Amino acid sequence: MAVVGTGGQGSGANTGSGGAVQVLDPGTKGMHRLNVAEYNNTVADVLGTTLQPANASWRGGELAGFDNIASVLGVDEAQYQRYFEAAQALAAEAMASDKLRARLVSCGLTNPACVTSSIEHAGLRLLRRPLEPGERETYQRVYDSAREAGDDEPAAFTLVLQTLLSSAEFLFRTELDPDPASTMAHPLGPFELASRLSYFLWSSAPDDALLDAASTGALTGAAALSTTIDRMLADPKAERLVTNFAGQWLGAREVLSQPIFFEWSKQTAQAASQEILFYFSDFLRSGRSWFEFPRADLNFVDGPLAYFYGIPSEQMAVGVFERVENYDDGRAGYLGLAGFLAVTSVDRRTSPSRRGRWIAGNLLCTEPPPPPPNVPMLDSDQAGVDGGSASLDIRKRLEMHRQNPGSAGCPALFDAYGLALEHYDALGRFRSEYEDGSPIDTSVILPKSASRPEGVAVDGLADLSAAVAADPRFGACLAQKLLTYGLGRAMTPGDDHHLQQAVEQWLASNQTPSIGRLIHALISTPAFLERRGGE
Repeated sequence: MAVVGTGGQGSGANTGSGGAVQVLDPGTKGMHRLNVAEYNNTVADVLGTTLQPANASWRGGELAGFDNIASVLGVDEAQYQRYFEAAQALAAEAMASDKLRARLVSCGLTNPACVTSSIEHAGLRLLRRPLEPGERETYQRVYDSAREAGDDEPAAFTLVLQTLLSSAEFLFRTELDPDPASTMAHPLGPFELASRLSYFLWSSAPDDALLDAASTGALTGAAALSTTIDRMLADPKAERLVTNFAGQWLGAREVLSQPIFFEWSKQTAQAASQEILFYFSDFLRSGRSWFEFPRADLNFVDGPLAYFYGIPSEQMAVGVFERVENYDDGRAGYLGLAGFLAVTSVDRRTSPSRRGRWIAGNLLCTEPPPPPPNVPMLDSDQAGVDGGSASLDIRKRLEMHRQNPGSAGCPALFDAYGLALEHYDALGRFRSEYEDGSPIDTSVILPKSASRPEGVAVDGLADLSAAVAADPRFGACLAQKLLTYGLGRAMTPGDDHHLQQAVEQWLASNQTPSIGRLIHALISTPAFLERRGGE
């Protein structure tokens, strides 16, 4: 548990064994530039635009598995020029349409009081907080200078919008510390908290209701905050949490980059990617236990994907998905989805090592050690093509690979997870034997862990899914992934206590341990409600 100071008030305070008050470290991060999804969603929700300027090869970055981590979202000269051009286009569109203009200007700009109130309203929505007095004066001068230069009222206000949209206060989510050098924890301001909530759950700016709650202090009480979270999760915009969080964590985005050939068409790949999102969304929306995720017999299929699975598909259209539950096809759970099985394979052959590393790293948050340097690739040339080396029993190939002098130190800690899935080929199709007719053996002993010092014997998908669901690391891993994404920064040792606190709260009651309840628990921790300076 990291200690960053003594004394103090608030939820970050904890009494140590000697009676002294220890302050838990809530962590900190720098200014957070809006990423592609956040920028596009923000201008869509605030301005009503259908433009998506951030799709135009804007600078991005990824860390800890996500593209919303503040430390990698920098700005260079070329990026700022794109922001400036986008601000011009967005402001012009907003003022050219009566419908869009009414979102920010609801009165006549010939009235000076209307100009002032419209600047304040636009500033609140775009900067996600009320304008400071000096800022109001600055944007008023922008308007007045444009009028003095001969612009009419709408053109002058267009320039105000353009200036707001190209400001650092719009492009970055900024959280301030009273003393930037101090490591003492302090609560977020109400509008800072509103932005944390909205970009976590909606990948976008706070709406009017959230801004109103911030202005009235309604986010400071636990009951009011809980009500706000429930409202936000019930909003259709919460599907962006599915797209942007689960889409990255569970690999839905990567499915589309798999090689396309006859058995794996573009339509099938798109459907398999969507199925991952629908699968996660079903758990988010239904409130069912997270621990059913690895083993729920649930599919979401359109025509091409149903055909691929062998589910009757004559009446199914392309891109129109149906929920199919308890279909007797010998597969169930997330680990049986075609998208997962394909994205954890290599071109036309399975990779138990890759599947195993993915399960360990993404579902159990147990990162395998890196391979030794200069380890040769396993069957890298023509594997699985025209019979090739894929016809050889995968266990034999792995053993031969490890016997190679250059691979002697190659760890096989997580191969067992992948070997248990060998009944599913590189595209996720069921098979009972290899191409050479040899039988497939899926019986393995999973790696030892703190809770299972002897390991766990499993045989096939059903056993593996049950073992993953029962592993204490499975629930804790979801908490870690959600908090990383929600905060927009990588985890630090100081976060361990907050994660443990949230997981204990999530699992302690007699309520179903759903994703939504875990989100409530994470948001109630000091890691989400507070911050500090010092870095």
